[in-house]
Amino acid sequence: MRHDATKGICLAASVLAAALAAAAAWAAPLSAAQPVPADAPLRFAPKARRMSTYTFTGRFEIKTRDVTFEAPDAYLDGFNFWAGRMKGQKRSEVYQIVTMTQDVDGSGLLPFRRSIQRFNLEFEKQGQAYAAMGSIERDVTSLVWEGTLDPLGNVKDKRKVGGRDNPEIDRLAIPEMERVFPLLDGERDIRIGEGFKEERVVPLPTKLNIAGLEDVTVKVTRDYILKSVAGPLATFEVKVTYSSDPAYQASTENTTCAISGGGAGEATFAVKRGVFLVSRVPTSMRIDIEAPLRPLPGHPETAVAALGKSHIDLDLILFGEQKVVRTWGEEED
Repeated sequence: MRHDATKGICLAASVLAAALAAAAAWAAPLSAAQPVPADAPLRFAPKARRMSTYTFTGRFEIKTRDVTFEAPDAYLDGFNFWAGRMKGQKRSEVYQIVTMTQDVDGSGLLPFRRSIQRFNLEFEKQGQAYAAMGSIERDVTSLVWEGTLDPLGNVKDKRKVGGRDNPEIDRLAIPEMERVFPLLDGERDIRIGEGFKEERVVPLPTKLNIAGLEDVTVKVTRDYILKSVAGPLATFEVKVTYSSDPAYQASTENTTCAISGGGAGEATFAVKRGVFLVSRVPTSMRIDIEAPLRPLPGHPETAVAALGKSHIDLDLILFGEQKVVRTWGEEED
């Protein structure tokens, strides 16, 4: 198992190194480029690239940085044990996803076929690395989808056409990998310091083993603010904010879950080609839970249910890099 884990770590490191090298290669020719004046707008025009291959490399990482709690003395041993097991736990998922597009169809959409070429899943507990067990890695790389892109490059529809069924796949960050780059609603002129906002409601990235909080959802707001334009590349600051989903309610009484946190990173956009190339955003999330405590055997003072509070601090990294290459015919602007 340790040998497999070491191989997995090497794979993740090589994938990340390749992605950073690719980003540097794009940026290197721009060292002598003159920056666009602050009052000159960028024509931000996302495009779906026909007859092309999108090769995406991404990494999702989540780590439990700290766990604290507030509860009566009778519960201290149990909470200390639970917190000790959770602190330092880390999960890493590394993907290589290939999307091949066809020519525009009669409705103006772009048919595509998508598959996961490589996938690596690693865990770390109390400083010990573990490789994934079972067939999860093979099952993920068997997945195939078909669908269409709209003219802006957003997924219009998608359906699974191949791959094994495995309930563990539903707990992976595949939906987040497909949304590393923003959903775009049209062309616009953007000046330095301006941008656009994206809001989504997504499942909590970690499972809570607390009655009534099995399906918590989170509101994620991403603000894209144009920082600079140099040659063919535009750089956006990406500010992320986590907050509670106003529509979510726990399924048990006297149980609440509040979400907060966020972070900031960058995203790079190829201006003429109309596609995002790189995005890296490290964030932190705070989960504040209040829930009824169960009575403990041998502790009559707990017969009357009290409320306990738990506070979980998570560190998350969402990274993605893609190359888009015309596989048939002349490359287009």
